[in-house]
Parts: sequence; C-alpha cells; structure tokens
Amino acid sequence: MRALLVLAAIAGPARADGHSYFRDLVADVRTQLDAARAAKGPPLVPPVRIGSLDLGAPLVALVAGDLDKDGRSELYAVTSREVIAYSLEHKPHELGRVAFTGDLAVPAPRDVVGTAIVDGDAVIAAVSGYTTPLRVHWAKKVLVAGPSAAGFALCKGEPLAQLVPGRDYFAGQLYGARCRTDLVDPEGHALHARATLSITGRLTVKVERCAPTCAPIGEHEYANVGVAFEIADVDRDGRPEIIVSGAGAPGDPDAVKVMTFGDDEKKPVFRKPFTGGVAALVDVGGAVIAAVRLVGATRVDLWRLD
Repeated sequence: MRALLVLAAIAGPARADGHSYFRDLVADVRTQLDAARAAKGPPLVPPVRIGSLDLGAPLVALVAGDLDKDGRSELYAVTSREVIAYSLEHKPHELGRVAFTGDLAVPAPRDVVGTAIVDGDAVIAAVSGYTTPLRVHWAKKVLVAGPSAAGFALCKGEPLAQLVPGRDYFAGQLYGARCRTDLVDPEGHALHARATLSITGRLTVKVERCAPTCAPIGEHEYANVGVAFEIADVDRDGRPEIIVSGAGAPGDPDAVKVMTFGDDEKKPVFRKPFTGGVAALVDVGGAVIAAVRLVGATRVDLWRLD
C-alpha cells in the first residue's frame, strides 16, 4: 500500500479524462480494504469465565434483556423455585429475585422443565413445578412479578406450549424452541429464524428473509443436540450462527459448538469443551453466555463466548 501511495505522488500527467492511473489504483485499493475491514466484523476473542453463581436451586432457563432500560442487558436465571436477575457489568452480581407461587403442578415431570422469553419490558417465565407462570418486570427499581397465562412461552407471539402430562417435553415431541426476529442479512434485510429441538436430539432451523414481505430462504438440520441451544450472529457478518450443546446425559462433560447456517455441521467454526454440562445458552448483544454446571449442582459457571 505504501508503494502505491508513492507511485500516486509521482504519477505522470493526468489522462485525458483528468485522472491518473496510479491515483485511481490507490483509490480502488483503499475502497477494497475498507470493504474487507467492514465485512470482517469485530475480532473474536477466546472464551473467558466471567463468574460463578450459586442459584440455590437447579437452573432450568436463561434469558437476557434490558428490562430496566439502562442501555445494558441483564441476565434472568429461572430455577425450579425463582427468577433471579443479574447485572453483567464487570462481574455478575444479583439485582433481585422473585419466587414462583400458587399451586404445585400435578403430575410434575421427574426432570424440572422451564422456559423464559422477553416480552416488551417483562420476562415471561414458567417452570414445571408450578401451575402459574410469572410475568417479571421492574417497578421503581424493584424486581416484581405477577401471574401470567398458564402454559410455557417458547417464542413471542406464538400459542403457549403444554407439557405432555408427567413428561419433560412438550406436545409435538419437542424439548423446546428458540426464535429470533432481530437479525439482518448482509444487505440489511430482516431475518426471522426459528429453531425447534425434538426429543430425538434433532434440531431444525427455519429461516425467512423479510424484504419487506417474509419468504423462506433455508431450512437446516443438526443431529445430537442437547437442550441448550441459541441463535445469534456472533461475528456480526449477516450470516447467523446456531450455537448448540451436546446431547449427553445431564452433568456429563459437554461442549459448545458454533455453526453458521447452511455450513457443514461436521466443520463448526468454533468448539469449546467443558468438564461439566451446559445447562443454558443465551445471546447477550452478540456475545453468547454459556451456563455450565455439574450434575445436581445449584452453582453454575458463566462463560462468555465472543
């Protein structure tokens, strides 16, 4: 590049159209370098453990959102008994907690099941041990909760799911679902993605492009996926990734894999092994947080995967 700048400085007489060949070459190179930098996105950094949380009960769901409108997302952990809010500024620290109340669910599955989604300024959380879900929000800087409609919210705007009586999966033989409507492709068109996990461990992801009407652009399937999975655009290149845990027994050594939609699942762009099981994955502003625990433990380690 320096050589090109020198050539531009000593370029001979301009062409008939008023341009210099070397000056045009330099401009072209600069344009291509700027485009390459923009396309590359932010640099990726190695995974880092950001903290450890003693939840007091098993973690069943994890979601992130800026409910207090301070410009920074909080982390909301759903356990078998409570919803706990954490700040991720510096080291994670607790902001508040609310407990599930009401009647106990009968029959309840042996394995505790829970869901959580962000709906406007609230988190809708449900757990299999109680019949009444919670709508959790902030009121005058205090975390509060009230009852929500019975059922499990898998995706915003969709009908509430119901557990198969006495089982740890939902009608349709699903372990769960994730939906994203806030992603964009390289041209800036909105992307809608929905991932569903069957009890066979097969994850199906359907993607639509909305420009402005929505139309399907792809369907991808991944085998041997665990109950922790997330959709994100980690490198912010307009090609979303699916982030998944393994399908081993709870608490067994596990791994997180990151795969770009449409690419070969046998060639993930990233893989991080863990000695414990991955209980949950959540996208927090482009950084994926993995909650890792040993079987039966109420303490989880949080890892940031940028």
